[in-house]
Amino acid sequence: MKSFRGMTALVTGASSGLGSEFARQLSLEVSQLLITSRRADRLQALSKEIQAKSPQIKVCWFSADLSCQKGREILCDWLTAERLEIDILINNAGCGDYGLFEESQFDRIQSLLELNVISLTYLTRFVLPQMIRKKRGIIINIGSIVGRKPLPTCAAYSGSKSYVHAFSEALRLEIEGSGVTLTVIAPGPLHTEFFYRASRNDSEEKPFVPPFMWVPLEKVVHESLAAAKAGKAFYVPGFYTRIASLLHYLTPSFFLKPIYRMILPIHSRNDSSKKNSLRCSLPLQ
Repeated sequence: MKSFRGMTALVTGASSGLGSEFARQLSLEVSQLLITSRRADRLQALSKEIQAKSPQIKVCWFSADLSCQKGREILCDWLTAERLEIDILINNAGCGDYGLFEESQFDRIQSLLELNVISLTYLTRFVLPQMIRKKRGIIINIGSIVGRKPLPTCAAYSGSKSYVHAFSEALRLEIEGSGVTLTVIAPGPLHTEFFYRASRNDSEEKPFVPPFMWVPLEKVVHESLAAAKAGKAFYVPGFYTRIASLLHYLTPSFFLKPIYRMILPIHSRNDSSKKNSLRCSLPLQ
């Protein structure tokens, strides 16, 4: 597929970061753009911005909280009532969590799983029959480089993105030959609200990220859309991020443990656990 012209695109999580950039770049080609997120004021501002720059397309926004079933149902009911059939679905809405899992709050983890896993699955199920019937459609699921190989201190997030990768790979095989394509994008760290909101409080130390792994938002989206047009199954935007991700994926976890201990807050209990192990191994008096 060389162009998105004449298509209707739906972008979730469009109020900021990756989602808003997807909306901006898609607006240069599609004929109708639908954007959704929780924050109505930001959606309205983005809609006005895009409409001013691309008056030839129709922009519609709808505020919905996709981390709950009611929000997902309201969005799909609106799409049905307005007879809006989706040609391009960007499953971008998501959230992160950085820190030791034992110290996490379960309501935060539950919201993460609802948004990263259930919402993506629900919306894909909603639009897929329409796409198959028309024999045309593109689905872009936003995964993560830590979805391919789990990262300590991101247990729930890594797990949710591993689901995205496995689900997408299986579904891609199911729909092969239907005219519908599915591409998983695995970005590295981005200078967006998402990365900083993943921490549990403002004072908490942020994950260490090598400088070369930061990729400009515009480049990430441009490469992602090009990968989707080419029908690629999987793509990591950014050359250096792609290389680093591949090396991390191929390196056995045994060799990664010392590196994790140096750069992540997971080593504090190691000494005490060794002492406990030694104490247990001593013969009883």
